Amino acid sequence: MLAVTVGPNDRETHMRRKTSTLAIALALLVAACGGSGGESTTTPQETTPPATEAPPATEATTETSSPDGAAVEVIPVRFRLNWVIAGNHAPYFLAKKEGFWEACGLDVTLNAGQGSGDTAQLVGTGAEEFGLTDAVSISAGRSQGLPVKSIGVVYQDNPSSLVSYADAGIEELADVEGKTFGAVPGGSPYLLLHALWEENGIDVDSIREVSVPAPGIAQLKTRQVDFITFFGNEVSNIEADTSLLSVLFFRDFGLESYGLALAASDDYIAENPDAVRCFVDGVRQGFEAAQADPEAALQALYEAAPETEQAPEVHEAMLQGAFDFIGDEMLSQNLDKWTATHDFLFEAGVISEAVDPAELFVDVLGQ
Repeated sequence: MLAVTVGPNDRETHMRRKTSTLAIALALLVAACGGSGGESTTTPQETTPPATEAPPATEATTETSSPDGAAVEVIPVRFRLNWVIAGNHAPYFLAKKEGFWEACGLDVTLNAGQGSGDTAQLVGTGAEEFGLTDAVSISAGRSQGLPVKSIGVVYQDNPSSLVSYADAGIEELADVEGKTFGAVPGGSPYLLLHALWEENGIDVDSIREVSVPAPGIAQLKTRQVDFITFFGNEVSNIEADTSLLSVLFFRDFGLESYGLALAASDDYIAENPDAVRCFVDGVRQGFEAAQADPEAALQALYEAAPETEQAPEVHEAMLQGAFDFIGDEMLSQNLDKWTATHDFLFEAGVISEAVDPAELFVDVLGQ
């Protein structure tokens, strides 16, 4: 595969990249630079800046009243999202606005993320209490000794996809042969796609790989590349008219993996079980309320991040895209699916050290 780097000034550097680099790229996945999230885990609208970072939470507590009138101590905690704030995050902002977390004792500050890998690192090291990250980053981090685990799976399937314009003629996985790939090396979809190519016998050497700034939307739209990897349920970020695009979900070619999950560190889970349960239940209530009244969820998003209101149709579509992947049992997770997730990643070489799948998650809600 011919690898090329396309920079902001369209400078290209040519090099030969072999498929054996798959495992090497893993280090980028869990590095603090947030390798996996640049395009893998809720990819952002490139014109939407991240929200201003809130100051770190302190140990100061306040009090509120529970529905039965009893006093509840409210503890400040931080929730790091996976990427730039967008419509798929609206249920979390609705949970904040409606006081679902406050009712059980948490004052949650939501912060924009810089990728799932970065979020997993922040949570696993205790820099922030909760995070939204992908199953690949949890598994990869755990394999390298990062004490992070899922406390609830948001996306029951992984929405990672190969995305192109329909006129590029990529309708099947084999159609990428001879095409130009806008890649973000180290991102989880990049690693997963290479694994799927190997499993499906794709002629990788025929593909021209171009390294692009995450997530590669600009290079796709200007046709510098034929396809990129992207969350398929968020392609409205590329084109509001999604009929112009061809979306090939990895799950249709053999990927069995959880997608986005709520995460916390081992120590925080052990030391703060009530806070963890409160947080997860607040997210559940936020999604249920958002499904019942999507407009209310979007309004909560616009109030918290006013820049998102500039493209309401995009964020409405992204909210619906989140609903499409939460499944029938919200935030549920089980050992069989985590085992399947782990085994696929390990057998494909995406993670280099096997771990006990039972250590990847904890069932907070008892589902």
